[in-house]
Amino acid sequence: MLASVMNDKFVQSAIDVDSTGRTSLVDAWIGSRVRSKRTSRGMSQQEFSKLVGIDQNDLAAFEGGVERIKANLLFRIAESLDVRPDYFFRGYAEKNVRAL
Repeated sequence: MLASVMNDKFVQSAIDVDSTGRTSLVDAWIGSRVRSKRTSRGMSQQEFSKLVGIDQNDLAAFEGGVERIKANLLFRIAESLDVRPDYFFRGYAEKNVRAL
C-alpha cells in the first residue's frame, strides 16, 4: 500500500498541469504504447482510427507524441485494444522512480 501511495505521489509530481497545451515526455510515452499495442494486434493506423472514431492523421500525431490524447479518448483506445487505461502509463513512472 505504501509503495502505491508513493508511486501515486511521484506520478502526480512528475506530470505537471500544463495549460500551454504543449506535449511532454509522458505524452510521447503514451503515444508509443498506443502504437506498440495497436501494431501487436495487427491493426493499421487506418483500421484503428476508424475503430476509435478519429482521423488517421490525429492518430499518427498521438502516436508520435506530437498531440496529447485526452482522457475520454484514452479510455476508448484502451477499450478498443482490450487493455486497462493504466497500461499506457506502465513503465514510465517505474523508469523515473528507479532514477531517483
